[in-house]
Amino acid sequence: MVKQHISKMKNIITAIAVLFTVQFFAQTHEIIKHNGEKLDVNFIKAENNLVYYAYPGSMEEHKISRFAVSQLIEKSKSNSKIISEKINFAEKPDYKKVIVLKESETIGLTKSDNLISYLGIAKGETRWSLSEMGENKLKQNAASKGHQFIVITSNKTDKLTATAYTY
Repeated sequence: MVKQHISKMKNIITAIAVLFTVQFFAQTHEIIKHNGEKLDVNFIKAENNLVYYAYPGSMEEHKISRFAVSQLIEKSKSNSKIISEKINFAEKPDYKKVIVLKESETIGLTKSDNLISYLGIAKGETRWSLSEMGENKLKQNAASKGHQFIVITSNKTDKLTATAYTY
């Protein structure tokens, strides 16, 4: 009789455990990327320009740049949340639309080009203004080639370099 009681308790505990863990394996959200790709995921959080998620049936955490994600759709409520707006250049590319990212914020974006530029130094320029001019020069170079994002790898006045990314 004690064995039957223990067996029933094990079944009850197993049933309760299954009920509480099923929610972790359900496909609760859909990520729609700017390039049109769709991912069925379990959304975890959005933080530091990254979206954290897990694939259904997995507890392994993945991340993607929020700039690569257009929408996050909650399937159970048919709720949709815009994560980022797609950057489109008009006839004349606007370098002010180009976003400077950290390398860690490029997950999910496509590496497209290495940009190199040079900056002429005017006498009396401050270090800060030279840095700003260098960043703007790299943004102009990226915009002219249709790249929405850059990661600055060197902002030295004699050689400005950046890696460009697109959707």
